[in-house]
Amino acid sequence: MARLFFALWPDEEAQKKLSEISHQFKDENLRLTKTSNLHITLAFLGEVSANDQAALIQQAKKNQGSVFSLELNSIGCWRKPGILWVAPEDTPKPLTTLVKQLQTIIKQQGLNVDERPYKPHVSIARKLKQFTVPKMTIQITSAFNNFSLVVSKSTDNGVDYQVIHEWTLKK
Repeated sequence: MARLFFALWPDEEAQKKLSEISHQFKDENLRLTKTSNLHITLAFLGEVSANDQAALIQQAKKNQGSVFSLELNSIGCWRKPGILWVAPEDTPKPLTTLVKQLQTIIKQQGLNVDERPYKPHVSIARKLKQFTVPKMTIQITSAFNNFSLVVSKSTDNGVDYQVIHEWTLKK
């Protein structure tokens, strides 16, 4: 069993800017997301068997997703989990379409899908205790040409995300 999710990876420049934003917060308990782990989750799968993983990889090849750009221009936090995030104010149609396609594939495989409305975001820090996020002007744009299936592995130094398969979006 492996802990999996589908994800988008912002380009290097966007990841750098996201990391810079997270470093502006001073909270002794705050755990910043490693720059290499900054991503947008498309669908969280949880623990998945090797057979289901292989089937998901085969089915995801059939995606009809298109390349798109995303402007991350909003910052906030979710109190209960203490997550500091950066998100787009508007979700482009190609992103919504890709998420729906992946949810269909996941359901067809008999796995659970989060039924809440999809809200793309990048978690830039965890364990935030200061819940008042100052007004900030953020304008980070990243183009997305592919998406990935990722495994989450716990290590002594935190969590590492490793891409196990990647698919190209259509132009």
